[in-house]
Amino acid sequence: MLTTALNTRSALPGDRSRLDHLLASAPYLHNHLDWQPPQDWLGKRPFQLAFVGDKLVGVLAAPPDPPGVSWIRLAAVADGFPVDVVLDPLWAAACESLVELQAAQISCMVLEEWLTTLLQRWGFSFLNEVIVLRRERNPAQPVTVPAATGIRLRPAKSSDIDALTLVDTTAFAPPWQYSRAVIRQALAQATLATVAEVGHEIVGYQISSGGREGGHLARLAVRPDMQGRSIGRALAAQVVEHFERRGAPKITVNTQRDNLASISIYHALGFAITDEHYTVWQRILIR
Repeated sequence: MLTTALNTRSALPGDRSRLDHLLASAPYLHNHLDWQPPQDWLGKRPFQLAFVGDKLVGVLAAPPDPPGVSWIRLAAVADGFPVDVVLDPLWAAACESLVELQAAQISCMVLEEWLTTLLQRWGFSFLNEVIVLRRERNPAQPVTVPAATGIRLRPAKSSDIDALTLVDTTAFAPPWQYSRAVIRQALAQATLATVAEVGHEIVGYQISSGGREGGHLARLAVRPDMQGRSIGRALAAQVVEHFERRGAPKITVNTQRDNLASISIYHALGFAITDEHYTVWQRILIR
């Protein structure tokens, strides 16, 4: 129990140094797998802080992106403070803010099991499971990019962002969609980014990160009306070929456990499902 009153408020850009200190030392820390650091969400709602006196003891951030769809992007509690006592009021304030922002749902990928009990108490239900597949380097079995009739692969450009956002929005349902801002950040950080074109129309894309230590296929999307034409396999095969050629010892990719079409593509390219997996929970806020 706390012997001093807990005060909460919305975070401000000027809170960055205190937030950095908390994140560097917090024994309880959830940091969503974002393309940008959690500090970059400062100034956006909801981003709630908890204080005991002048000491920052907790944080919970869940700004919607794209609009209407939110993830718990950051949750942390300082050493020596009870997790539920600190995070419960932060969640209540964040939930109220999300309703004001008309966010329809909020999700959380559990990277640390301590968060599961809280999510259940906050009304979240199990949504899915994200699994990790890995391909070990195998020069004896090289992968070649299969030909897809009428499809051209080329490097992605910054001017493609609007088209990639459209492909992503049609290929995935909430909460799995990328916003335009996320795609822009992903392209800026990518080791390899490719689009698939029919004529001059972009119908699919992939974004990968990593290097000689290992590659990661971070995003693979194909427009639904173009699926089943080996576009996804051609894009994924190019990723494998790229990292194999650079001597990366392994390549990883994540997908939902029930995404059987994607899993089939990865199996065909030599990926195997690992024991690493993460549960995803969701709460519907507006029906």
